[in-house]
Formats: sequence, C-alpha cells, structure tokens
Amino acid sequence: MNILYVNSHPQAKGSFHEAIEKAFVDHISPEHEVKVLRLGDATFDPILRHGYAKRMKPDSYIEESQELVTWADHIVFAFPVWWGDAPALMKGWIDRVFTPGVTYHVEGIKIHKLLRGTSADIIVTQRGLRPLAWVFGNHHIGIFTHNLFALCGIKKRRIITIGGIGLTSQFDTPKRRAHFLERVARAASSL
Repeated sequence: MNILYVNSHPQAKGSFHEAIEKAFVDHISPEHEVKVLRLGDATFDPILRHGYAKRMKPDSYIEESQELVTWADHIVFAFPVWWGDAPALMKGWIDRVFTPGVTYHVEGIKIHKLLRGTSADIIVTQRGLRPLAWVFGNHHIGIFTHNLFALCGIKKRRIITIGGIGLTSQFDTPKRRAHFLERVARAASSL
C-alpha cells in the first residue's frame, strides 16, 4: 500500500503534530511505502488565484503533491482546528492540488471520481473539548467527508480527534497526549 501523510500544522517542528506524525509513520508496516508532506515547510502559493477559469503557472510543489495524491492508496490528513476549521494552509493546498482533471472530472452532470479506491484517515487536534464540536458542528470534518472525499471518490476510514490541547493542565496532560498517540499508532498499524 502507498500511504501519503499530510501534516498541515504550519509549524510542525516542535509541535504536538510532529509527535503525531512520528507515531503514525513509525507504526506503519514495513511492507507499505509512506511519503510525508509537511505543508509548513513548503513554499507554494496556497491561493487558487483564478478559480477554475484559468490555470496558474506551474508550481513544482503542487505538481509533486498531485503526483503523490494520485499515487497514494491511503491519505492521512492531519491538522489542528483553528476557528472551527483546518488551517488556511491545508485549505489552500487542497484548492491547488485537488483540481478537475487530477482528482475528479465533471462531464455534463456526471462526476468521474478519479481517486476511487483511495481511503483516508483524518487526525485532528483542537483546543475546544470534543463535546463542543458536536454542539457547534464538525465543519472541519464535513469539508472533507461531504465535499472532498465525496467528489473525488475517497473512502473515509477513521477520524481520530483530541480536544483540550493548550487548555489548562486539567485537560491537556502528558497522559492524555500519550493515550492519543497510542490511538494514532494503532490506526497506523491496522493498515
């Protein structure tokens, strides 16, 4: 299996997302091939400047990302929730990478899902506690499952979430973080 891990924390180095990435990647069976994209380390224009009316000039990072997305049998989208959604960096990367002709194709009213057969995990950290996400909505998940995955043919496998990151020590404890990393490791080893 070809696995693509997309770490979209803008400052992945030294963040909890660095530990999450390591827990996932280190527990993937050696029979699988894994590639990692750290969006915070990349230099690309995250703005789809002309919408779909006109193609932007070639960008090597976007082209490499498109190749990896079509190469992958499984994609992991890992991100912190900010203002109820994935960081702008992740959304901009998706806008630039998951484009017509690469990940889907529309012909009249028929949608050709070019990533059919690909599965995905979503790994989320958030400051708010998990029950609040259910009260205010899980927009940050729906954008993936109801929109991106549905249009491109990606099948959701798992959503792994931890809330309370950055809150008082009552919620954000080393024990809770370690337990979360164990859940992430189990998800990786089950591929």
